[in-house]
Amino acid sequence: MKKNNSLLNMKSLVFGSVFLLQAPLAEAAPAVVTSIKPIHSLVSNVMNGVGEPYLIITDTNSPHSFTLKPEDASKLQGADIVFWIGEEIETFLEKPLGSIAIRARKISFMESDDIQKLKFRENSIFDEHDDHDDHEEHDDHDKHDDHGHHHGEFDSHIWLDPINAKEIVSIIADELSLIDPSNKSKYIENAKSTATQLDNLIRETEKTLDKDISYVVFHDAYQYFEERFNVAASGALTLNTDVLPGARQIMNIRELIEDKNISCILSEPQFNPKIIETIAEDTNIKTGVLDPLGATIPSGKDQYFLLIDDLAASLEKCS
Repeated sequence: MKKNNSLLNMKSLVFGSVFLLQAPLAEAAPAVVTSIKPIHSLVSNVMNGVGEPYLIITDTNSPHSFTLKPEDASKLQGADIVFWIGEEIETFLEKPLGSIAIRARKISFMESDDIQKLKFRENSIFDEHDDHDDHEEHDDHDKHDDHGHHHGEFDSHIWLDPINAKEIVSIIADELSLIDPSNKSKYIENAKSTATQLDNLIRETEKTLDKDISYVVFHDAYQYFEERFNVAASGALTLNTDVLPGARQIMNIRELIEDKNISCILSEPQFNPKIIETIAEDTNIKTGVLDPLGATIPSGKDQYFLLIDDLAASLEKCS
């Protein structure tokens, strides 16, 4: 009886080994690192059902002054691909991408010729849709050709136009398909679904926004949103978050608020609201918060859509 049992166990072991050899091994999802929540959200949508991207900035820290944590450095070191906007936004990433993420493919969306870009505004008091005619001129390049460097000339807050977000999604799907061809059909399917959701987001936001809202922002970060939805800030306390507004600039904004009967002034969670609060007290103007990163919104697939909804809702409170 023992002999029969031993023979049975041996047959089971042999057949089990043959099955394991014949069964295809499940391929691990690519190691994907993202910089800021809006990009993480779009990548999460494209990777749905395949894997989860890693997000570096998970809180309200500014990407201009963020410091990498040891876990972030470890993820960069093991990354197959890194998605980011570019050095004008994620200043902290420029050197680590060259020294830590050595083997990773690096995709900067600012370097894509398929993304519509707007030039920086030169004055902190804006004319209506100031400089919105200064779009980047596109030559006929192959899709996703990313050799055009435009650092310092163009505003990098490109994700705040959902049409640009659609292009970002397309780039993500193409790049993931290159490094993970076994899941190409899934990436392409997810990208198409996300693009449809973005089209719906644009339509719903257009219905929501009052085009006659008058407001002033802390930081000139919103012209892509303004251009897409035909709203216009009247001015900004600063064009560059590395430079705090001086006394003259604060005085100019106060005069603008009084002369143009501006409805509200909007701060950002990444920066100290003290100046905004002081101006509001002096001018009796409403205050609110605009967040170009959606830093307080939980990360994930819905984050980008909630970000655009929140921007629209914050502006509606000004009317």
